[in-house]
Amino acid sequence: MNLRSLFAPTQVWGRDPSFFSVQISDPVGEAFLHENPDAPHRPKIATIRPLLGHDHSRVDTVRRANAPWLTPWDATLPAGAREELPTLWEYMRRADRDQREGHSLILMPEFDGRPVGQFTLSQVQWGAMSQGVLGYWVAQEASRMGLASLVVSYMMDLVIGELGLHRIEVNVRPENERSLGLCRKLGLREEGYRERYMNIAGQWADHVSFAMDAESLPEGGMLTSLYGKGLR
Repeated sequence: MNLRSLFAPTQVWGRDPSFFSVQISDPVGEAFLHENPDAPHRPKIATIRPLLGHDHSRVDTVRRANAPWLTPWDATLPAGAREELPTLWEYMRRADRDQREGHSLILMPEFDGRPVGQFTLSQVQWGAMSQGVLGYWVAQEASRMGLASLVVSYMMDLVIGELGLHRIEVNVRPENERSLGLCRKLGLREEGYRERYMNIAGQWADHVSFAMDAESLPEGGMLTSLYGKGLR
């Protein structure tokens, strides 16, 4: 038995993890991703699947390697916070438990088996609120290829279109032009400007708030609207 099978939960949101997984052969040739001449490899296979168990340590290694690229956008604990950052083991246990219980969903894109990012739907509430908050990062090697557009579209179609969550919110720093462009390209509704919304890189940072809900999801899904075809 390997580490992944030992520690990974058997279900995500009451379903087998394979339900959330998709694989794309030649994603550039199929026009789901763009060619990036600066990237070290053109992916032969792109996979999107739940991030579980031993995957957390693999993704942590990628994130650390991309620290100069990602740190300026990282959430941080404010001065005087009572909380402490969890260890990787503590985070892994909590993240997998929350996915099993339907409180979060973490999807991991891979290029030819290598993790190249993380997309986290957190603070999931059902019942009267029926919403979650989406955040993500992409490794530098996978940037400028349209990966975030692909995974966010897939997650919107999956979580809102198939699983019945009513609303997903995305909050973006006004300096982050790429993420602002992504939200507008995907047709997310711009809901307002939130001053000092989150502590980022050691200081309180303003954010622009976007959302997609069931009534706004394009007919046939966001993937079909953007790419002319779906993944499932």
